[in-house]
Amino acid sequence: MTRWLLRLYPVWFRDRYGPEITDVVARSDHRFRDVVDVIVHAGQLRWRDFMSHLPRHVASSAVIIAVLVLGYTLNDLEGGITDIPRHWWSSLALGGTVVSVVARALLGVAESRRHRPSAP
Repeated sequence: MTRWLLRLYPVWFRDRYGPEITDVVARSDHRFRDVVDVIVHAGQLRWRDFMSHLPRHVASSAVIIAVLVLGYTLNDLEGGITDIPRHWWSSLALGGTVVSVVARALLGVAESRRHRPSAP
């Protein structure tokens, strides 16, 4: 049963705390309550992992969509890139692409700073 409980946790947590969780559940005087606590905690960790990666995936999807829209817009312009200032929709497509790329880059910087080990 403890193997099943451990499978509920993300791999990084299982690798680090798996033996401790197994030991706590095995030595528990209130086994049912502790099993429920482990299930709830595993669900919270899974949800937190999912939500921490969600903004990055949304931003990456926005970049892809914006680049496709920009490419479609540029394809319709007779003069190519030089016609962008004369058409509001092409300016909007270019602006959307720039904003989405900058947002994705900022999310990448924020993630790298969050995961950087602190100085001793």
